[in-house]
Amino acid sequence: MSDKKKLLVVIDPGHTGNTYNAGAVKGYYESKAVYDLSLYEKAALEKRGIDVILTRERNQDPGLYERGQMAVKNGRGYANVVFESNHSNAFNGKAYGVNIIRSAHLPASEKLADRMIDAIVKVMKLSTGITYNRGVTTKTQSNGADWYGVIRGAVSGATTQGQAKNGPVRYDYIVEHGFHDNQKECQFLSKQENLKAIAEAKAAVIADYFGISDKGQSGSQGGQSDKNNQNGQNNQSRQNNQNKQSIDTDSSAQNKKTSYLVRVSIDNLNIRQSPTIHSEVVGFTGKGTFTIIEEATGIVNAAGAKSRWGKLKSGRGWLCLDYAEKVG
Repeated sequence: MSDKKKLLVVIDPGHTGNTYNAGAVKGYYESKAVYDLSLYEKAALEKRGIDVILTRERNQDPGLYERGQMAVKNGRGYANVVFESNHSNAFNGKAYGVNIIRSAHLPASEKLADRMIDAIVKVMKLSTGITYNRGVTTKTQSNGADWYGVIRGAVSGATTQGQAKNGPVRYDYIVEHGFHDNQKECQFLSKQENLKAIAEAKAAVIADYFGISDKGQSGSQGGQSDKNNQNGQNNQSRQNNQNKQSIDTDSSAQNKKTSYLVRVSIDNLNIRQSPTIHSEVVGFTGKGTFTIIEEATGIVNAAGAKSRWGKLKSGRGWLCLDYAEKVG
């Protein structure tokens, strides 16, 4: 057995700043959305005991090759290193779906990529009605090197499979989380709670694929085996059943009468009919201060996690309090 830690995930939030690549919905910018998504994913992975590095702060803009190199430089001492660059796609306003571009020199990484797409699609399609798995692809230059600099950096500029194997990165992706020039998918990606749900779903898939339990990764475990894969599939199936049961039994049994003010600082926080993400959206708050008169515990993401919800004094519905700040 190896004494290496099992897994490092290096997340690259594509682009920089808050206003790069506007989407079909007013206020959506790819650079801001993928940075927020990356923060949520980092938290979701760290909650599972997985080591995570971001390639940039919000307004930093390292070079593409440099971003990939961060996975190489920090990956020594790990049995597995995953590098993913988070993006949303654009084409003609009509295209939709989720796809991943992987390194052409790491074919064994395709299985994890496909599972990750399926997890993202499952979260998005419930609301968009259109999102689907567009597949895992590669793109290379005439000399055989990967086309994209961010991918080349993570596999040390490899032009052959042998060279790629010599580096620590075993999984190297650009993840396109839907199309921001598509109205339905951009509307979904514009909401913080949806980005958080995608992040939780991706983290669950990664942890399951590498056989990492909620107790975190062990320093005595080296790589992944076929047995771990099979166990992971069984664990995922059980988790899905548990999540479904949570959805079916989610209720407002833990309601508590109260009264206080909260401040909402985002434009489009969902108001839901009941205190669960699976309830119908009946409106949006906009930014401002609102009075909460009742609290309940309900499901907040696709992974089945629960948090506090607050009922609006106006009677319009419930807010997830993860996205509101208590005043006073």
